[in-house]
Amino acid sequence: MEAVAIEISAKLHASPATIADAYSLAHLVAQNLSHICTYLPAVAALASISGAETHLEHVAELALREELLEWHLFLDGILCGSIRLNHIEKESKKVGIGYFIGAAYQGRGIATMAVRAIVAYCFDTLNLNRIELRCAASNRRSARVAERLGFVREGILRQAEYLDGVYVDLYVYGLLREEYMQPAHASRL
Repeated sequence: MEAVAIEISAKLHASPATIADAYSLAHLVAQNLSHICTYLPAVAALASISGAETHLEHVAELALREELLEWHLFLDGILCGSIRLNHIEKESKKVGIGYFIGAAYQGRGIATMAVRAIVAYCFDTLNLNRIELRCAASNRRSARVAERLGFVREGILRQAEYLDGVYVDLYVYGLLREEYMQPAHASRL
């Protein structure tokens, strides 16, 4: 299992995360601290070059052990976000998917296109059976991405994450290989 470069569109590319991206990643996170801290406070630690380097070194180690795959999203050559597969269970052929997009790049369909591309990679190349997406119940943008791509809201995890001093509920979405393969699903992609 490995992250490979994926051309999402003529202008949008997903490249495997590398240490060479540390400066760009730190810059993107620093520019989006208030935006990122709302739902991904741990990402705030990447706002410094040393924090980004440490993170990317750890990502490389986890990728070697096939525990995590991470891509950086580049729009016209500029880092605009990140997407990852985590909670990889090879025996059960399932993964979790998560992402963030810089505030200046939201509203352009980048998250939807990137998740669509990684979903296709998961089912078509990695031969997975299930992809799970979790998001804070208040994160309407992420919920819309999941729903737009045919993920099924399977439930809610009550007070499952501590964000900004309060416990928040998480929606759990799932997409199965058989759903992805159905012709009706293909029209959404």
